[in-house]
Amino acid sequence: MTKHILVVCKACGAKAENDNSNSPTDGICLLNKLQELHQRWVRKDELKIETTSCLCICDRPCAIAYVGTHKPTYLFGDLDPINSGKDLISAAELYLDSEDGMVPAYKLPEGLRSCRVARIPPAP
Repeated sequence: MTKHILVVCKACGAKAENDNSNSPTDGICLLNKLQELHQRWVRKDELKIETTSCLCICDRPCAIAYVGTHKPTYLFGDLDPINSGKDLISAAELYLDSEDGMVPAYKLPEGLRSCRVARIPPAP
């Protein structure tokens, strides 16, 4: 069983109600990019990618969360749906390698440092 999950918000960057195009949301674009990178990643068995309908940080789309058993959850927003995938995989490695899940901002890829929204303590 995978004890680390990267959760992608599918609704992020949702189209306006009057947008009749079939274009995907930014969240779906990010999900597709992450899945592509994940398939070629040597550590793919250590991290599962899942989706959620909404992470409720609509003022900072595109958003993801890293969740780990007995580790804090990290929430990231304002992500570039096309170009942040590699940085997110690099940050996932830091999260996987940390025994307690603590990843200081200065260790994150530079493109993600300003995107970190919250660190939520693990459940007791």
